[in-house]
Order: sequence, then structure tokens, then C-alpha cells
Amino acid sequence: MGGRGFQLQTVTYGGTMLEILTVFVIIGAFMLGVIGTWLAKGYVEDFIENAAYAKSVTHPEMLDENGNILHDDLIYLRTDSQYWTEFEEDDDE
Repeated sequence: MGGRGFQLQTVTYGGTMLEILTVFVIIGAFMLGVIGTWLAKGYVEDFIENAAYAKSVTHPEMLDENGNILHDDLIYLRTDSQYWTEFEEDDDE
């Protein structure tokens, strides 16, 4: 009864530079996404808080007698910039 011996073969894997670079890019993109999201979270929370505050605070002239917001057209003034520059030039003389 002669026994057969088993031979172990070692398999080496020589990864190419492209595969290694791909792994690093994927890990880097994941880390960049986590850090970017972490930083943006604070700005988004501040924006939502400010928007809620701005929505709750209104000028009294924008409300009708019952306290509801007016949806009328607004009147605004547009200054003539040429007038103001001539006024400033007169002071220099």
C-alpha cells in the first residue's frame, strides 16, 4: 500500500497597478464623501434654522388687519444713479 503524497501549490497574485489604483480611488472617494457630507450638514442645518426664523418674522406693514400676509403687488423705488453721482461731484468742487 503505497501512499500518494499531496503537493501544495502556492499561488501568488501580482495585482496590477491599475487595480491597486482603483481600490485607492474607491476608498478615497468614500472618505471624501463622508467628510463632505459631515461638513455640509452644519451649513444645511443652519440654513433650515434661519429659513424657519425668517418665515416666522414678518414686517407689520406686510400684514392686513387680520394678521394675514398681503399678496398684493409691492411698490418699490428705483433711484437714478446718475443723479447721485452728479450730487457727489458737486461736493468735490
